[in-house]
This record gives sequence, structure tokens and C-alpha cells, in this order.
Amino acid sequence: MNAEKQKICAFAVDAGTVRLLREALGVDNGDTVHRGDMAAVVKHLTGAPSPRLVIVDLDGSPFPAGHIHELARVCEFGTKVIAVGSNDTARLAREVLSCGVSDYLPKPVSAREIRDAVRAALDGEGGAGRLHAGRVIAFTGCGGSGATTLAAVTVQAAAAKGSYVSAVDLDPVFGALPWMLDVEPRGGLDELLSVADADESSESQMIEAVCAAMGPRVSVYGYRPGDQVSAVPSAAAVQWLIEHLANRSHMVVVDGMSDAGTLFPVLENADERVLVYEPTLASLGRLTRTLALMGGRTDATLVENHTRARKSALGPRQIRDALAGREPDQIIPFEPKLPAATDRGSPHESLGKKYRAALDRLIEKLTRRTISLAEDAVGSVRASG
Repeated sequence: MNAEKQKICAFAVDAGTVRLLREALGVDNGDTVHRGDMAAVVKHLTGAPSPRLVIVDLDGSPFPAGHIHELARVCEFGTKVIAVGSNDTARLAREVLSCGVSDYLPKPVSAREIRDAVRAALDGEGGAGRLHAGRVIAFTGCGGSGATTLAAVTVQAAAAKGSYVSAVDLDPVFGALPWMLDVEPRGGLDELLSVADADESSESQMIEAVCAAMGPRVSVYGYRPGDQVSAVPSAAAVQWLIEHLANRSHMVVVDGMSDAGTLFPVLENADERVLVYEPTLASLGRLTRTLALMGGRTDATLVENHTRARKSALGPRQIRDALAGREPDQIIPFEPKLPAATDRGSPHESLGKKYRAALDRLIEKLTRRTISLAEDAVGSVRASG
């Protein structure tokens, strides 16, 4: 195996693993296999061209998944990662595999196991096993349905539980998501997407220039009010941005897709699709049209959001008839305090128990599938072993 040709970079904490990696990769120098822990890996690759594959040693890392996320921030999109370590628990395997690591090999590991893992990572098709830290959750709904409010609360709740979140509002006229998060977007999103439209290999560091922070865990991206937007970005440019943000975050929440050319590609590529509707004829009509244009797929999460007093809502039977017998996945009750709480920038803390309980169920539904996918990946690794 010609490691230089394959552009492999490997790190190990101890001398024995260094020797093993050099044997497995067929190299005898320190240009490919280095001595160092996860902090050394991140430092080495910061600002440097990313290899196709990085092999890392998780020993000595107090928070392996966090270090994997740091690695994702400094690597180009599509970099593959194989991890080794002395911890052979399924819990650690789930954590690192859910971050997009191609394989986790518990020590003691053989040279043959490493070669097989490298071959599988480099020969794998599509995006499986790529360094993809976060799941993409797209919210959509007609005006007044409360989709943006739910997106904002989801961002805040996920961050409060320790997740790093990227919040993206693609509405070029008035993006309400940054406003609800009490953040003023920085200028330049239009220019960034234009550059990406012309050259999808654009440096991901450019994203930092248009990022507005909401505390240490939330990054917000949107059009600044008053900026003149030259043109609707292509679906490829929007996907480029979302993919890079998924490499930087546990979760990417996308909202504000105001035109069909942006909406449906984002929904198609998202990990979770949240379709929010009010129990009214107008809102249900918009929902059924959206579902039809999505090709009748049934994996979208339907959220019935009671944004108005009960007297204006349709009954359950009328809603079932409008949805051809389909039931909503989540029902968010009417909460009279929501507008005032949203104005204060923290719409989750001061609301009623029923509303917060319904919201918690929605957030659990949106995030628990990451764990399920990780468990499936662990099963596949065990089966292949």
C-alpha cells in the first residue's frame, strides 16, 4: 500500500502503535505516521491541506467525540477518519461513529485490520463514513405556522443540552430566525454563496467571515437586513454551505427557504424534514401541496402547531380528512405567552409545562435518530468483524 500516493496521515500516542501503523501502511518515516494525541492531530492539520484519510489514536482524550468535532472543523469536507483506542466499549464506538468516523478499531489491533479499514474507507462510495459531524434538520411551513419559532427553540434547546448548532436562515428578504435568536447576521452570505456557485472548492474558512455567534455553542448565518441580494443561490451552493456547517456542528437547523428551487433540494438532502402547519384550511392546503411535490415520501415529521386560540382551529377529524388519514407526528399546543417570550429572545424557559413537554418530545424525536444510526453502524462493524 503506497500511503503517500493515497494521501494518508496517521497519528498514535504510543511507540508500539506508531510501529504498527508504519507496518500496516508500508512506510518507515515520520512524514506519514506521527507521534501525537488528538490535540496534536488538530494542531498539525490546522491550516494545512487535508489528506484523504486520517488515522487517529483516541487514548488520552478526555472527550473523544469533542476532539473529532474539532478535527472536522480543520479538515476539508469529505476527509475520512479511522480511529483506534484502548476503550472497547460500545458507548465510545457509538459516539465516534455518530460523528462520521469510518471505523473504530479497539486495541490491540493488527496491521491487517488497519489495512482492511483503510481500504474500506478509501474505496467506499458516496458519503458513507465521511467526516460529517452534524445532522441537518430543515424546517418549513407557511407564514404564521410557527415553523421559525420552533426552529429557534430547537436551536436553543439543543445548545442547552451541550450540542454545537449552526442556525441557517435562507430568506433573503427578512430572515426571522436570527432575530428570534437575538443575533444580527453579518454581511456577506450573498457573496459567499455566489463564490461557491462559481467554485464549489471554495475555502471553508470563508464561512467564518459570515458567522454571527450566539454564545459559545450557536453559530448563526443569514442575510443582513437591508442588504441587496443579487440573485437566488443555486441548490449546489446552498448544499455546499450546509455540508461544511455539518462538519462544524452537531446539528444544522435550516429555515427560511422561500422559493421552491431552494426548498425542495434542501428538504431532499436533509437528515430530518420538519413540516409545520396550523390546523387551518389554508395551512393544510400548503402542507398537502408540499408533500405532493416531495413525491409522496412519508419520512417527513409533521408538526401540528396551534399558534392561535382553539376557536379558530379545525377539528381532528377535519385534519385527518385533509391529510388523507395521516396523523401528525407531533402536536404543539396553543401557548398564549409565546409571542412575548419570543420577543425576549428566550422562548423556551418561561412557557407553560404542556408547551415545553410537547417541545421536548419534538426535540427528542429530532435528535434520537442520531443514536439509532450510530447503533446500526456498530452492528455493521461487529458483523464485518
